[in-house]
Amino acid sequence: MVWLKRILWVGLAFLVLVAAAAGVYINRAFPALDGELKTAGLKAPVSIGRDAADVTHIKAQTPRDAWFAIGYVHAQERGWQLEFNRRVMHGELSEAFGPATVETDKLLRTLGIMQAADRQWQALPAEGRDAMQAYSEGINAFYAQSSQGLSPEFHILRVKPGGSSGKAWTPQDSIGWSLMMALDLSGNWGNEFARLSALKTLNTAQLWKLFTPYPGEAPASKVDFAKLYAELGVYKTAMPVTIKTGAARAGIHWAAGQFDTEKTPKTAQNDALLTAGLADNITDWAGSLGTVDGKGSNNWVVAGNRSASGKPLLANDPHLGLSAPAIWYFAHLEAPGLNAIGATLPGLPFVVLGRTAKVAWGFTNTGPDVQDL
Repeated sequence: MVWLKRILWVGLAFLVLVAAAAGVYINRAFPALDGELKTAGLKAPVSIGRDAADVTHIKAQTPRDAWFAIGYVHAQERGWQLEFNRRVMHGELSEAFGPATVETDKLLRTLGIMQAADRQWQALPAEGRDAMQAYSEGINAFYAQSSQGLSPEFHILRVKPGGSSGKAWTPQDSIGWSLMMALDLSGNWGNEFARLSALKTLNTAQLWKLFTPYPGEAPASKVDFAKLYAELGVYKTAMPVTIKTGAARAGIHWAAGQFDTEKTPKTAQNDALLTAGLADNITDWAGSLGTVDGKGSNNWVVAGNRSASGKPLLANDPHLGLSAPAIWYFAHLEAPGLNAIGATLPGLPFVVLGRTAKVAWGFTNTGPDVQDL
C-alpha cells in the first residue's frame, strides 16, 4: 500500500502545481491597477484611482495628460473592446475570425468609414486634434508596457493588440468609432428599404397606413412612390412579403404564407382585403422589414422650482443595447480647465454623457432622416 500512497501524493502535488501555474497565468492576464508606473508621453505625474462605484478618477496637471491617461486606462480595462472595434470599422474582422465575417468586412469597407474619418481629422480644430492625439498615445503606451497583462480574448484568439502588430490606435480611429456610433444610432436606411420592399406589394395609400405619420401630421411626401419605383425599374426580382392574417381572405392568393402579387388581380376589392390583412399583424410585419419605429431614447429635465435642492435635474437614458463589456466606461477627468465626470466611450477621450460642477448634459436619438439608400 506504500506505493499507492506515493502515487496519490505525487498526483496531488502535480495537481497543486497545475493549479498554481494556472493561477499565475490567469493573474498575468489582468492589468496591474495598483502601484506606480513610469511611461513616456506624460508631461507631469498623473493620479488614477477607482472608487467603490467603479468610477475611475483621473487627476492631471494638464488636460493633455488627462486625455493620455484615459486612453491608457481604456486600453488597460477595455483593450479587447478597442481592438475589436478597430477591426470592425477598418473591415479587418476576418483576419481574426475567418470567413464568417467576410461580408461584414465588405460592408464596412464599402461604406468607407475610415475614409470619412480621415477627411474629418483634417478639418478638426486644433484642440480636438490634440485631445485625440494624446488619447491614442495613451492607448499605445499601455501596449508598450510589457509588465501589463492583456485581456483573455487576445490569448484565446491568438491576436496581438494593434500596437504590437503594426496597427496602433490612431486619432482617426477615434473619429471612426464616433462615426460607427452615429451609423448604429441612425437606422432610417432600414425604413427606406422597408418602404421599397412594401411597395412591391402595396400601393402608396396602403404604404402610409403601414408607416403612419405622426398624429396630426400629413405623410412626409405626396410622391406616388409605388409609381416612381415601378418607373425606375428597381424591382429586378420578386420581393414577396409575408402578411399574417387571422383567416383566409377571398380573392387574395398566398404562396407559402406569402402574398402572391402575380396571381392576385389588382382590384379595389383586393386592395381593401390586403389593407385589412395588414392590420392583423402590422407591427410584426413592419419590424421584420427593418424599420426603427418604437425604438428610441429619452431625456427628462425637472425645473429647479420643482426639486428639493432648487436646482434643475437632468435624467438621460440613451436606450443603447446591452453588451459585455458595456458600451460605456465611467470616469472623472480633472485638470486645470477640465473637470467632468460621467460616461466615456472607449475609443474617445471625452465624457460623452455627464456633468461638470455647474452643467449636466445627455443626448437622445430623435430618429431623423440622415441616410439615403
